[in-house]
Amino acid sequence: MSAICRILFFTLLCLHAVHTYGQAANTVPANLNYILQQHYAAIGDFSRIQSRRVKLRIVGMAPFEIPTTVESKRPNLLRRDVFLQGQVQSSSYDGKDAWKIDPFLSSGKQAVDISADELPALIEEAYFDGILVAAQKFGFPLHYQGQEKLDGRPVHVIKVSVPGTGESSIYLDADNFLEVKRLQRRRIMGQLTDLEIFSMDYRKQDGLQLPFRIEIGSRGASQRMRMIIDQLESNPVIATSRFQRPAGN
Repeated sequence: MSAICRILFFTLLCLHAVHTYGQAANTVPANLNYILQQHYAAIGDFSRIQSRRVKLRIVGMAPFEIPTTVESKRPNLLRRDVFLQGQVQSSSYDGKDAWKIDPFLSSGKQAVDISADELPALIEEAYFDGILVAAQKFGFPLHYQGQEKLDGRPVHVIKVSVPGTGESSIYLDADNFLEVKRLQRRRIMGQLTDLEIFSMDYRKQDGLQLPFRIEIGSRGASQRMRMIIDQLESNPVIATSRFQRPAGN
């Protein structure tokens, strides 16, 4: 079960919802600014979204589907509950403290610190508006890599470097400017691994274009883990205490 527990920290990296607000904190080439603005416009205005709850199924990691609930709240609060064989694995970040409860580990139901390998992905995932907005807001390096072909269609490739987590190459469809792929090198179980994350089945909900199917796997792998979103709720009431380490832990 330990492999499942660790890889799950990377599965929601692509549940990114991005929008534009304010002025960019760094200067980027005009063509990149245009592409980013088109991307934000294609996704929709997230300024009215303060919290969200996502219910999904993870398929392909185990012989059975794994139900998962992800809750997030501005500015950078995140909690994930994974329902596995009658048990619940919880991991959370409240902007300062990152912890998890994993009944499959020796710590049992005791909250423990997120490991050094898992922490960067969790922090990156906690950026409520996604790393492209975070990059412009906080001045993370952004580089336009040019246009490529992905499965026969033109895509714009943007590289973003997030302090403490690493680089990501983001592929935006050149026609609709929605994200279709993300390439990341991340440490999984102590080994650097190139991950490919594909976003698809975009649907309009609450005025926003969001992917309801996400596939993730090692670079070039024929088999991918799939995340299928069953329910996405905007602005649910979520107590801040949901993200905090339980008392006595």
